[in-house]
Amino acid sequence: MGQSGKYFTVEVKPFIKASHQAASSAAFAGDDVLFDWHAFQVPKGASKLLSINAVLRGADGASAGTLRDMDIYFAKTINGVAPATVGNANATMSAAPVVSNHIIGMAHIETSEYGNDAVDLFNIAQTGGGAGPNIIPSVVLEGEPDSGDNVGFDKLYMAGSIGGAFSFGTTVLARGASAAGSVDVPCDKGSDDDPDADLIFAVGDTLHSATDDVLGVVKEIQAFSTNAQPLLFDATSGITDTIADNEEIFNVFPIKFVLSFER
Repeated sequence: MGQSGKYFTVEVKPFIKASHQAASSAAFAGDDVLFDWHAFQVPKGASKLLSINAVLRGADGASAGTLRDMDIYFAKTINGVAPATVGNANATMSAAPVVSNHIIGMAHIETSEYGNDAVDLFNIAQTGGGAGPNIIPSVVLEGEPDSGDNVGFDKLYMAGSIGGAFSFGTTVLARGASAAGSVDVPCDKGSDDDPDADLIFAVGDTLHSATDDVLGVVKEIQAFSTNAQPLLFDATSGITDTIADNEEIFNVFPIKFVLSFER
């Protein structure tokens, strides 16, 4: 969290299970849950949300292609209880009525608020970038008193839905099984060819397989050689599970939001 004077920013990277990204051939449908509630901390008291910047990783070594609207929902605890799930990512929003009691606001990101596709491998969107003033957030958010993890902070939650077909699919498949305790996973695109992992992942990403097996935090992405491109992992963070041959590999934090607030 960055803070200066009466303004501050919060970075939020919601977790999206690899198995949910892989569901239905990795395609999210319109109005599907993009990500379930993710908690974040804000300074105690009410704050006005000024803008939302979203950075979305691409699909299959390119940008996400067709840009989609996003709706972002905000919630708080009630008597210390977090909001119940809005539903699994890559599925319909099945939130129970009780969830409505936790909602404290929402914001909308229009397709017109994305950048001009100057970036080849990911997408960037910023609220207020379109022509309509209705898509500039005008919402004051305030958490339940003393809900934060530390004195002087409260806890808020955000969840999201997507307005059309969307994918975080990758071309990166495990080449041969890798046993738990290994520090590298050789990858290809399924036929001993280059999976372009360096165009899809970055050092520091947390990777899981399509069946939610944990690879760990990427330490190095080596060059493709002959028939495989090795992914190297921090020995202290994984690999904790056996990765099966031909399992697709996903980044479980494929979106970064930067929320800008005014006190």
